Amino acid sequence: MMQKDKKCLYCGAQLPDSSQWFKRKYCTASCGNKYKLRIKKPDVQAKLWQHEPSVFERAMEMYWEGISSAAIARNLSIPVGTMYSWVHDFGDQRKRATPTVPFQENPIHIGSLKERFRLAQSADEWLEVLQNNASQNEVSYEDTTITLVCGQLHGQSANKLASVIYEKLKDDPLNGKIYAFCNKGQNTITTIAWNEPIYHMAKYIKTHGTFIWPQEKLGKSIEMTRAGFDHLISLQKYRKDAGNT
Repeated sequence: MMQKDKKCLYCGAQLPDSSQWFKRKYCTASCGNKYKLRIKKPDVQAKLWQHEPSVFERAMEMYWEGISSAAIARNLSIPVGTMYSWVHDFGDQRKRATPTVPFQENPIHIGSLKERFRLAQSADEWLEVLQNNASQNEVSYEDTTITLVCGQLHGQSANKLASVIYEKLKDDPLNGKIYAFCNKGQNTITTIAWNEPIYHMAKYIKTHGTFIWPQEKLGKSIEMTRAGFDHLISLQKYRKDAGNT
């Protein structure tokens, strides 16, 4: 008889009952990611803590003062993904203020939006270009995370996308996270997320022009918030950028 005391491999919490209970290993997707990181890099702590405590404390103070995550990351020279992790795990410990004076910084803009995306040499730089553009339009970034799979993909059935998530990203397709893919023509974006007992899929189709999408040279994937994703897919064709730089 199957015992109902199966526990999370990472935190030890008892796993919740579900129809997939016998397959589950972690209580949450966060625990799963942390456990996999610990197995992959047993000699170091999680990326979250590869910084001085004073940097973390200053970053969170700035966040609670109302400064955007992207601006804090640039100001303290830390990866923006790290800042998003801190905000996700600790941001709700205090009420966030609305600043009366905007945080002053002087980002360097090179050429048009298209050119800045093209010149990005890493996933963090590509994401920073998007965040700089979004900040000018007052887009908020503190919400659901979406994983953009870099490069274009031919064929976007649920089985094909789940296979890419497992084989390319080394993630569990059933972890509940949202993944976004772009087709070869770069005019259709498909999102997929497992919500037991089915995959939820959505398509975003451009009838004119193409989407801006990260290339494979930037890495395997880029994580961003729902607000950032919505801003990305709403960007207009490049010819309109010149007047906004």
